[in-house]
Amino acid sequence: MCNFACDHCQVTHWARKTTRLTTERFSSILRQLPMLRQVKLQGMGEPLLNRHLIEMLEEGEDGGAVSIVTNGSVYTENIAQRLSSLRGTTIIISMDGATAETFEAIRVNGNFQKVVANVADMVRRRGRSLWPGIELRSVVTLRNAHELPDLVRLAKRIGVDKLTATTLLTDWGKEDMEVSIAPIDVSREDPRVDQYIRESREVAAEIGMPLSVEHGQRYSRANRCPWPWQSSYIAANGDVVPCCQIADSSVVKMGNVFDEPFANIWNNGKYRELRQRIAGNDIPHYCRGCYGMKPVAADADRKAV
Repeated sequence: MCNFACDHCQVTHWARKTTRLTTERFSSILRQLPMLRQVKLQGMGEPLLNRHLIEMLEEGEDGGAVSIVTNGSVYTENIAQRLSSLRGTTIIISMDGATAETFEAIRVNGNFQKVVANVADMVRRRGRSLWPGIELRSVVTLRNAHELPDLVRLAKRIGVDKLTATTLLTDWGKEDMEVSIAPIDVSREDPRVDQYIRESREVAAEIGMPLSVEHGQRYSRANRCPWPWQSSYIAANGDVVPCCQIADSSVVKMGNVFDEPFANIWNNGKYRELRQRIAGNDIPHYCRGCYGMKPVAADADRKAV
């Protein structure tokens, strides 16, 4: 569930039953993962619409690093106070523009000034403390690339810890999305994108704003996807999906943690086959977007060359 309708997000384009993760079910998942190092409470939607989210963040902090990605719009006095008390959580706010015009055209139903004010208030409440971590993240497209240098300046002015900009879009493992949101090389579409990225790095160095830019192909034969060996995506209903770049069990489902232990799922035939295929560069259709490949139908999977 989400209160925004961003065109590049699959939630905007699907119709399905809304499911909320409960604290009891979250606790049951944690008990299945005693060696867990990091958890991101980020489903397909806005996490702060779950009224129990902060309780789960607090519980997650007992076991390791925790993070959320939020659109920054769901922000009441109660939420603000409780977020400011977190001591092991990083809050990442999506900021796809440095002006109201650009931001609100991409983050449909969003209010730029409100989100900026909310983030500034998070920073103010935190004071000199290192926690919670507060970062901005921007998906760079042809619609907002020109504002990236100004976004660096905005991040510095607000006082966040870091800005991450990524040109790596995803097709969510689907070859038949209703709108064209498949991965694109924005630099190829508009050569000025590389210039904007260079300018943003120069600005960041000049004003002392930590900036990370994810640009270019996500994975390749030499740089294979680590997800099948290191991490997993568990939906609110318990469905296990290989990664957050798919995040939809109708595309591929490895099992359900409320039906069988996660350890069994992690070592089942589906996961073993996926690892073998990724290791052998035999990329499944739902992974091809992250490898810079054109999507193919599921029954047309073939060995990648």
